[in-house]
Amino acid sequence: MIDFLPTGSIIQLVTAFAAIGTSLLLWNFRKTIEVRFLILLEVFVFIWACSYALEFSAVTLEDKVFFSQLSYLGIAFIPVCYFFFTTSFSQKFNLVSKQSIIITLVIPIVTLLLVFTNNKHHLVWKEIALDSNNNMLLYEHGIWFWCFYIYTFILIAFGIYNLASSISTFTSYYRKQLRLLIIASLIPIAANLMYVFNLNPFPGFDWTTVSFVLTGLVIALGIFRYKIFELIPLAQEKLLDTMPDGVLMINANGIIEEANPALVKTFELSKKLTKHTKYNLAFKNYPAIIELLDSKEDKVLSFESKRNNQLHFYHIRMSIIYNQIGSFNGKLMVVSDVTSIRSAEKTLKQKNRQLKEQIKKNEKLIDDLDAYAHTLAHDLKNSLGLIYSSSDIIIESIDEQDMDTATEFSKIVKESATKTINVTNELLKMATAGHVDVETAPVEMQKIYETALEQIQETITEYNAKISVQGNWINARAYAPWTEEIWTNLLSNAMKYGGTPPHIQIGCELNRNNQVKYWIKDNGDGIPQNQQQNIFNKHTRLQPEKALGYGLGLSIVKRIVEKLNGTVGVESFGEKGAGALFYFILPAVKDKSLDNTH
Repeated sequence: MIDFLPTGSIIQLVTAFAAIGTSLLLWNFRKTIEVRFLILLEVFVFIWACSYALEFSAVTLEDKVFFSQLSYLGIAFIPVCYFFFTTSFSQKFNLVSKQSIIITLVIPIVTLLLVFTNNKHHLVWKEIALDSNNNMLLYEHGIWFWCFYIYTFILIAFGIYNLASSISTFTSYYRKQLRLLIIASLIPIAANLMYVFNLNPFPGFDWTTVSFVLTGLVIALGIFRYKIFELIPLAQEKLLDTMPDGVLMINANGIIEEANPALVKTFELSKKLTKHTKYNLAFKNYPAIIELLDSKEDKVLSFESKRNNQLHFYHIRMSIIYNQIGSFNGKLMVVSDVTSIRSAEKTLKQKNRQLKEQIKKNEKLIDDLDAYAHTLAHDLKNSLGLIYSSSDIIIESIDEQDMDTATEFSKIVKESATKTINVTNELLKMATAGHVDVETAPVEMQKIYETALEQIQETITEYNAKISVQGNWINARAYAPWTEEIWTNLLSNAMKYGGTPPHIQIGCELNRNNQVKYWIKDNGDGIPQNQQQNIFNKHTRLQPEKALGYGLGLSIVKRIVEKLNGTVGVESFGEKGAGALFYFILPAVKDKSLDNTH
């Protein structure tokens, strides 16, 4: 039966409600694992205190023993909760696992079984007597009670060690939190020692549960004064979790205090290594990051990392953090993914480079056309003027029936018109070679060469030129119409500036880079070496007295060859009769469909 509520029961009920109040206070911070263990601890304190209150109110020995046994539903699990609370708070998450929790619960569960079956073995209590004067139970403890008691203090001792050992890894701000927790942990221990070893000013009354009221008050003070379990405010935590940039905060001892999800993902870190771990251990696979964090001053770093078979580029800034009095307090590292920016920069640079190349080509073309215009303006004007005046004479001759004069001036008109057409064609060739892109393909060079010969057959006859081909032909990758233009210009040039009569040799050879070199050698006076570098760049006529022309042929050849990914050049010592060897180099092809024989 339960009598009126004595003072002991009232004290224990106050203690129970204080434990529940502390649990409710901690409920807002239940997201962290250490707080969940602390809430469970307070719940078990509530069970213990309520059972103890009922024990004080009970009158008979049997009822008191029953409520005393019931209190072990709380007592047995409090040390386990405390141990895992401190283990989690000190960030030793490798010890907080299902397996370790199950192993740790073995002795408390065995204790519960022995408590409720004590009448059969008396391992927990050898004897229980009722002190009628104080309405309290007096216990003579058995061997298992002391085993459980030692086990309890081992867990509590390891818990206090967890807190104490963490002091060196926390900043000075967090050390105040740890000292409060250690003080809160010692209060129930001192009260329990007083009860077990009869050092109690009120014999038989266990102040352990009451001491948890003070523990709750200390923890409440820590929550509101030092923000225990709220290492960063909720708004800041939300911001860090959703930030696309990686954020790393380390304290003065090189211990990681915060690493947001973006940083963990960027470096593919283990979650166990991103809280209260030395940064050199967490970033052991990234020596450049360790070197950056070792720095004693603010630094920036450009960093590349391959993730999901894609190369990412990062801009990393490391800043030193100082407290209010200017002392070193930690470091902050911010990692920004600049892959898209780098990609845009690369594209922009490529476009800029292409634009510069195009501008350069356009400037060169304009320069060539401008220089050529100055060179040809007078000739074109004379030709057109001659055509205009000759046409007047022809008209007059026809009116006067002077057909001989009309025929003579008609020939002059034809020659002038032909000259004008040739100039126009050369201008069009130069402009086309500078702007048009074509697709190259394997070509049969012998056929192209023979077609070019047909185009200049009149010139060959005019100069009485002798042309011979040395060796077999090698095919190349090119564009047939342009390649024909190369041969036409180089052969015409060899006949105009060769000997009298011109003797021209044609040949080709394969070099080590799988390129074929085609060459045309004449027997003229050659080209001095100090003039060779300009021979292809402008409409230069080194020997204008030897042939008519406008100096565009070699310039057109150079433009075409460069468009075909080749090179062009000349070899000559400038000795009379030794001639000059002009060549152009194109990529060779190995195509069985093309016959390489002469």
